Amino acid sequence: MGQQSQFAPDYRDSPAPLFQQVIADDPVAAPPILREYSEIDIPVARVPRDQYRSIDFAALEMERLWPRVWQLACREEQIPEVGDYVLYESPGASLIIMRSGPDDIKAFYNSCLHRGMRLCAEDSSVRKLTCPFHGFTWNLDGKLAHVPARWDFPDMRDDAMNLPEARVERWQGFVFINRDPAAPPLQAYLGHLPAHFADWSYGDRYLATVMRKTIDANWKTCIEGFVESYHLAGIHAQALPFGGDASTQYDVWPDDPHVSRFLEPTGVMSDQLPVQLSEQQILDAALSAVFVGAQVPELEAGTKARHYMAAGMRAAMGAADGVDYSTLSDAEAADAIQYSLFPNIIIFRSLGYPYVYRFLPVRDDPNRATFEFMIFKPKPADGYIPEVELVDLGEGDSFAGAGILPPWLGEIYDQDVTGLRMCQQGLRDGGDADILYSAYQEVRIRHLHQTLDRYLSDDPTDAPGRR
Repeated sequence: MGQQSQFAPDYRDSPAPLFQQVIADDPVAAPPILREYSEIDIPVARVPRDQYRSIDFAALEMERLWPRVWQLACREEQIPEVGDYVLYESPGASLIIMRSGPDDIKAFYNSCLHRGMRLCAEDSSVRKLTCPFHGFTWNLDGKLAHVPARWDFPDMRDDAMNLPEARVERWQGFVFINRDPAAPPLQAYLGHLPAHFADWSYGDRYLATVMRKTIDANWKTCIEGFVESYHLAGIHAQALPFGGDASTQYDVWPDDPHVSRFLEPTGVMSDQLPVQLSEQQILDAALSAVFVGAQVPELEAGTKARHYMAAGMRAAMGAADGVDYSTLSDAEAADAIQYSLFPNIIIFRSLGYPYVYRFLPVRDDPNRATFEFMIFKPKPADGYIPEVELVDLGEGDSFAGAGILPPWLGEIYDQDVTGLRMCQQGLRDGGDADILYSAYQEVRIRHLHQTLDRYLSDDPTDAPGRR
């Protein structure tokens, strides 16, 4: 074992400090879960590029993956009253996520049992579900309520006409569905998430805004672009002075097929820069990127750029949220603490990143996916939660121009969209050579494909946690 092996692979060869070294002298210490490290070898070094571009492979995912995994369908606050529902267009199935009782949520397949008509066309609130074709009607619990000209269906049994349902389970205000009755319970599927978010509960937050954009890239290309910091030098070069790419810690747990994370420090220069920067130069670069043209203050002797930035984030977000964040650790205040939940969810545990991402494949086109960027805010003391603001970004619309994110951050996501489109173009048109993954910085991608392979196996019992 090498000298660094407790917190990095033995073969790591970089002058950049490790994440654990970065946080060791933070004035406000990181909690224990951020001082953990888990490294495993995942022998998925390469995959065929058809996994990103093939209609046949996408069809295999539609058959074996999406019907068997827990999927984030909506938030509880999106359906606050009995009769409220939202549509979740799951890959391969349209589902009505309905609050059928004060504390009961159901997921009905969005199809009439008479002639198959879609029951619902948009999010709404109803007292009963009525088919717009012939008027078949169901109660909010899915039981048949009315059949026009009932006499003309002599063989129909009312008790056999309940609307088919998918499984529904909840965690911290998130509503998940699963179409497979043999899948493990959600709590087991979530792996490390419940423990790691026990004191960072999204149940204390509400979904404020969703920015939605169709990206010209496979859903896996998309999520893989966000689970590693290795691409910083190529896609976000402006962040090299302070982005901490080479200091990012990647954690994959041997007993957790669905969850992985990275811990990316802020205020740490990249090892890709040819010169060594002072703490003042790091701060200058960071604040100049965020506040264009603003005067950057001089650091006091012995103060690190990241510590100044963490204090600033605590103050700024505290004022915006009306919450006292003074005791929050520097890591939680400033760094990107990001978890992924297989197959298509990214969730942050950071003050400066109150975000969750969802990536959904576009039906019948493996070269496109829908990116849903969710922004959360603390629940107000008076309990009033406004409706979700939905911002659809068209083909020519940018994140920077939407007016939701700060301009500098919108630019980051616009760079990602461009990079993902170009990556997919290369995957689609670049021949048949396999795709290669690095051993450590892309270990979360290896982990994703290892789990994907288990779900796509010819043997159904290979999927994790089958009952």
